[in-house]
Amino acid sequence: EYLNAWIVIHILKDKFGWQNDEAGFIFNLSVGYNLEGIKKPNVQWFFDKMNDCSEELNLKIEQISSIYPHINEIKIPTKLSDNITLSTMHGCPPEEIENIVEYLITERKFHTAVKLNPTLLGKEKLHEILNTKLVYETVVPNEAFEHDLKWDDAVKMIERLTDLANKYDVEFGLKLTNTLESINSTDLLPQKENMVYMSGRALHPISINLAAKLQKEFNGKLDVSFSAGVDAFNVADTLACNIKPITVCSDLLKPGGYTRLAQYITELRKAFKDSQSKDIEQLVLNKYSQSNINDASIVNIEKYADQVLLDPRYKKETFKYESIKTNRSLTAYDCIHAPCIETCAISQDVPEYMYHTSKGNFTEAFKVIEKTNPLPNITGMVCDHLCQAKCTRINYDSPLLIREIKRFIAEKESQNFKLQTKPLHGVKAAVIGAGPAGLSAAYFLALEGVEVHLYETKSFAGGMAADAIPIFRIDENRIKQDIANIKSLGVKFHYNTKMDADRFNSLHDGFNYIFIAVGAQSGKRLNIEGETIPGVYDQLTFLADVLKGKNIDLGKNVAIIGGGLSAVDAARTAKRLAGERGKVKVLYRRTKKEMPCGREEIDVMIEEGIEIVELTSPEKISEVDNQLNLKCSRMELGEIDSSGRRHPVKIEDSEFDLEFDSIITAIGQDTKLDFFPGQKLMIDKSTLETQIKNVFTGGDAVRGADSLIN
Repeated sequence: EYLNAWIVIHILKDKFGWQNDEAGFIFNLSVGYNLEGIKKPNVQWFFDKMNDCSEELNLKIEQISSIYPHINEIKIPTKLSDNITLSTMHGCPPEEIENIVEYLITERKFHTAVKLNPTLLGKEKLHEILNTKLVYETVVPNEAFEHDLKWDDAVKMIERLTDLANKYDVEFGLKLTNTLESINSTDLLPQKENMVYMSGRALHPISINLAAKLQKEFNGKLDVSFSAGVDAFNVADTLACNIKPITVCSDLLKPGGYTRLAQYITELRKAFKDSQSKDIEQLVLNKYSQSNINDASIVNIEKYADQVLLDPRYKKETFKYESIKTNRSLTAYDCIHAPCIETCAISQDVPEYMYHTSKGNFTEAFKVIEKTNPLPNITGMVCDHLCQAKCTRINYDSPLLIREIKRFIAEKESQNFKLQTKPLHGVKAAVIGAGPAGLSAAYFLALEGVEVHLYETKSFAGGMAADAIPIFRIDENRIKQDIANIKSLGVKFHYNTKMDADRFNSLHDGFNYIFIAVGAQSGKRLNIEGETIPGVYDQLTFLADVLKGKNIDLGKNVAIIGGGLSAVDAARTAKRLAGERGKVKVLYRRTKKEMPCGREEIDVMIEEGIEIVELTSPEKISEVDNQLNLKCSRMELGEIDSSGRRHPVKIEDSEFDLEFDSIITAIGQDTKLDFFPGQKLMIDKSTLETQIKNVFTGGDAVRGADSLIN
């Protein structure tokens, strides 16, 4: 197969007129894994033929000449390769590695590179990079460091092999480093395999830092080739460290395959032009204006090693972006169905409105959105966009900003809302509650020719979007635009109308159908002692009062208890009220990974100076010297529960105290149904009809508090 490829490449060069003195390519052999195996006849035959394949080459030329006669005019060397990379397995004894390289240099006269493993960095440094700085949860076990080559031994071995290569007039170098041995901790690979090899993006900063350490040790004189998470966006920086050749694998396994390499060339040309370099050596020297190639190698790679540890694109992204797979069963005749549509609670045709947007046809994009989404402005600002977590673009690089594109279209086109309703046909419906569920029901009923009356306790519509989400997350005018569009369909809004038992009963007389969409409008209680002490707020009351402009003095030290979106809203609002010097802590009984708000919101809180205290559960609130004392317990994570997350378990005798000026609870919301007979809904799961005929329900009233889009 080596020979076949060798011939094909020479034919291609001839076919396209690329004949010059330079081959333009290198055949590098790969060999392992022990000296005994390498000395066996089959491997020896392979070495011999790579050095001189004249017999086999002549036979193949004879076969090919009938279909490509010009092959007889092409100069095809009989030596395929004189260079080799030793890719020993993790755990190969140091003396075995050195014996193999000695054999390859002295007996075979190969230019030789030996692969070294990332464990050379040492346990503390590797864990610091992989787990602390890059926040990956990959576990590299202690035995990986114990059975791999150690730093001091590696330095001495490199020195000896460099001297040996000089003696035999061949090149010696290192390959860094395409795998890292780690524990198989997922269900994606066979469970019988205890250990797996990590590669790709996460390995890039680790291998670069190992290369930097080695080059510094050897004064920039090492010949280093590289294979660890190289892509189009770091290939120029890697080359500028005098690292070459570069091997690419993981990136080419993504959609696009080898065609992705065109972008490498584009980025490299740009780097050469920007640095006014005509070749790689000049690129290295010009990077930081050095005059000596060895000095430049050290300076460049040390700076780059620091940069990659700070670059966010090497960090583990968001916990929601683990996989684009959905729960849909795949059959033998399955057709493609976009996972973004499947994950969306309202099954919006995301690809279609993306297509129209990309063509600049914003009106058509808006028409697609309004088919299934009555609240494009609201969802364009505050949807939790699970569609983005399943965007197939993740396979290439990063997901499309689906929510933001919807926001752009809605802002541009909403004032041109022109949907026509079917003629009224005598059916009347009452909708109780003007939150997302009630507004949606009113929208679709009106389009079908139903006369809709919408009853709302408050003086405005929008539900929590209008009464609890802070103004730094949603624009009041965008809420009003969605409601105006619904009103334009003929929906009649009745504000300041509190629903009680008598009014509910009276609705039966004037309406054919009733839809209950009261939402979850009261904050869930912690049910601990001291929850009613002044200075303790629930998040809904707190956020609503802030929106109303009430003067709330939280003090300078505030606790938020909870980990959902409303807890984030409360924390960010509290931080603004407490001021720059104010301290806001979010207490959560699990870890950040399990927080339902998502990684983006966690990052925003951290950026705004909000501290997240993990594995902490409140036990009791008391007032001591005009301060709120919050007694807490430490928690640990147990088995996975029904939510798909590990259940928090209290650690015995772990209580500790925290002091705050105010405390805001944000652990969820409850539904109030004081107007409904028995104050409890019995629901037909297939129709959502309640125990009362022609009375239906939906939204949080059915399922409990959830995201706005759900």
